[in-house]
Amino acid sequence: MKALLQRMAPTHDGVGLATDVYLPPGPGPFPTILVRTPYHKQGLQRQARHFVEGGYAFVAQDCRGKYDSEGHFVPLVDEAADGEAALDWIADQPWCNRRVGMWGRSYLGIVQMPVAARGHEALRCIAPSVAPGSYFRDWLRYDGCFALANAIRWSLTHSSSRTQPAMDHFDWDDLNHLDGIDAIAQRVGFPTQALQQWTEHDSDDEFWQGLDWDHLYPSVNLPALHSGGWFDHLTRTQYESFRALKGEQKLFIGPWGHQTVSGTGAVHTRYGDWEFGIDADVDLLAQEMRFFDAHLRDIDDGFNALPPVRLFLMGENRWVETTDWPPPEAQIQAWYLDAEGGLSRDTPATDGEDTYRYDPLDPVPTRGGSLYWGLGPIGPVDVRSTLQRADVLCYRGEKLQAPLTVIGDVGLELHVATDVEDTDFIARLCVQAAEGSVTCVTQGQQRCRFRKSPARPEPLEPDKETELQLSMGQTAYTFPAGSRVVLLVTSSDFPRILPHRNRLAPLWEGEPVVATQRVLRGRSTPSRLLLPVVEGL
Repeated sequence: MKALLQRMAPTHDGVGLATDVYLPPGPGPFPTILVRTPYHKQGLQRQARHFVEGGYAFVAQDCRGKYDSEGHFVPLVDEAADGEAALDWIADQPWCNRRVGMWGRSYLGIVQMPVAARGHEALRCIAPSVAPGSYFRDWLRYDGCFALANAIRWSLTHSSSRTQPAMDHFDWDDLNHLDGIDAIAQRVGFPTQALQQWTEHDSDDEFWQGLDWDHLYPSVNLPALHSGGWFDHLTRTQYESFRALKGEQKLFIGPWGHQTVSGTGAVHTRYGDWEFGIDADVDLLAQEMRFFDAHLRDIDDGFNALPPVRLFLMGENRWVETTDWPPPEAQIQAWYLDAEGGLSRDTPATDGEDTYRYDPLDPVPTRGGSLYWGLGPIGPVDVRSTLQRADVLCYRGEKLQAPLTVIGDVGLELHVATDVEDTDFIARLCVQAAEGSVTCVTQGQQRCRFRKSPARPEPLEPDKETELQLSMGQTAYTFPAGSRVVLLVTSSDFPRILPHRNRLAPLWEGEPVVATQRVLRGRSTPSRLLLPVVEGL
């Protein structure tokens, strides 16, 4: 392939962005794939070759202030204007036929929607993957809980504007005991300007809303292919944008994590403790090529006729197709928290409660689930080691007499009380296999002061009953006959989440206090797990 390297594409304010162009043989002009990255454009050689061999020009551009580009990198701030300027530059090149699509995962997916909302005539379609649209809810916070591991590791990745430093081992427990961002910066050795902003803005205020792009959906009218993995920590936006955008939309979700969405072979057929079989080994890049062929080259091999939603059904280890998300076939089935750790389909006849003490200085260690890279173990792993803790409540259903297929958004209505003004509640939906292992299927959390609104925090009244609505994530999983549905409830998950100090004070301020947490259940306070059950798909 022909390479035009280190072209400096101008932004509207005169900053030059380092851009590499790869072209197929022949005179052109060609349809073009644009990828904008803060992780160095030289890391996109495999994707460049793939698309060039398919007949596309491929444009890889370093984001402002990163690697060979001029300017200063401020996460998320300049991507809309700089992406629009990149489209202006590309559309004027003799090798481009003014039909452009954007591709990319994670931050490379984040940069697409703000550009699409600007309505550039050359941009015909987008393919964002594992890309959050609300950073307070889904990336730097999880439903108000501070996503410590995400914030620290991503900040370290971008601690230098020109390089990507190696990830050294962190003493996460040490970080939990430090007081404030400055102490953390000194201990881990990187500047914290962005991290300082992320911690200072402790509600979904104008700062976060100015960065988010989920409010841009009404302005986007382009075909899009939304993709992700059941164990990716950022995929929630893919389901929402699939439903919200106008134009032809498709959703493609496999049994993968954040780092394995792009892979093939063993990384696509096994994640955590689970084997998914050879059918899980789908080359997502090839599916994206079919999408671009349909919308940039008018070559339709049947892709457009496929149902809008394609999902990998774990447990049965097969792909299923449906017309919408959540599947219209899904019916909500309630499982009630009951006495003696029970989980029942029937509403409990009597009221009761379960109590535990949550100590921020002795948090439940993170084990498995939907995690950012660098934390392990990751994905669907056995969590029995945490069940012996006194601060983890475990509710188990009876052994299933028949398989139970759950596809959609899992919810949890939790009636709680606590003796502090603010705290966290964290839950996991698990499966207990016949041999005894307990494996996380999906998870959720809620910082209590944001229970009504992420923008308008409201303290709790100590010892007063409160109902929480926890989003427990999305899944497609068949619980096999002989297994049990299991729900775990606790208040910490460290270092995925910074342990709440059980105070209304800003993060890391004030001495941690121990909270007494009460989970209420029964007829008058029916705490219940809500499972979207599908039959016959």
